Amino acid sequence: MNVLYFLQQLINGLSYGSILALLAIGYTMIYGILGLINFAHGEIFMIGAFCSYLLVSFSGASFWTGLLGAVGGSVLIGLLIEKLVYDPCLKKNPEVLTVFIASFGASLGLRNLFVMIFGDGRRAFPTPEYLEGIIITESGLFLNVKDLLILAVTLILLVVVTLFIKYSRIGTAMRAVAYDPTAAQLVGVNSKTVVLLAFIIGSALAGISAVSYGISFGIVNPSMGYLIGLNGFIAAVLGGIGNVPGAAISGYIIGLGEILFVAFLPPAWSAVRPLFVWALLFIILFIKPSGLFRPNVKIQ
Repeated sequence: MNVLYFLQQLINGLSYGSILALLAIGYTMIYGILGLINFAHGEIFMIGAFCSYLLVSFSGASFWTGLLGAVGGSVLIGLLIEKLVYDPCLKKNPEVLTVFIASFGASLGLRNLFVMIFGDGRRAFPTPEYLEGIIITESGLFLNVKDLLILAVTLILLVVVTLFIKYSRIGTAMRAVAYDPTAAQLVGVNSKTVVLLAFIIGSALAGISAVSYGISFGIVNPSMGYLIGLNGFIAAVLGGIGNVPGAAISGYIIGLGEILFVAFLPPAWSAVRPLFVWALLFIILFIKPSGLFRPNVKIQ
């Protein structure tokens, strides 16, 4: 096996894993607070990508302005989903199945709305020239600037989010609501505000993840949130649902596994790439039903 080729694919896997890690944290944070999965999270990701695409392509905004637009658009949609889907359902009929159907319906509705507006074809995601650069090491290893940026930004965000949840007053309030909402309210914690903050943080990370996906793969389309969202959800489950570091680590495991699966198997196997993730989920949950790391209803 060519060592350089392996290292090249390892970098590609870490870049893709970074995208999944940010997405998985959004799933696991909302579950940690509400005990429910947001099945429209993939569409929050997709809309963030489109916000960046539209800003940069049609208004001439810079890449960084597009990134802010992606975060803002994702947060706005996340809050609308919380207000129009989760909040009414939890007030009137807090059954898990009801909320599941409502969030799944929101996912389908948003995806089809964007298909109606933009069509289901792929569009080129605008990536600035300075991110298209390549660094060649003395050993002959090719390092894409955009991959290094994605990895660096993701690792910084993972550290910030983990420290925020563990040490900040807001993070303490989140953990209190996740552990016991009633007791948290008795000591003055506003659980509704905490839920909104969970959606804001999770959606913002989805927006950053969407732009990372855009510059990495160079495309945007209304169906992009389906498969990538599914992989993010699986990463959250594998990490022990409710466990933020576990979700991030599992995102990297899936990202690396998928890339290496395609890189080292015959080309014909690339068609069954999505099955790799499901096979990994089945094997790990068969061996350890709780996931790779300790699951918890409370956010860790």
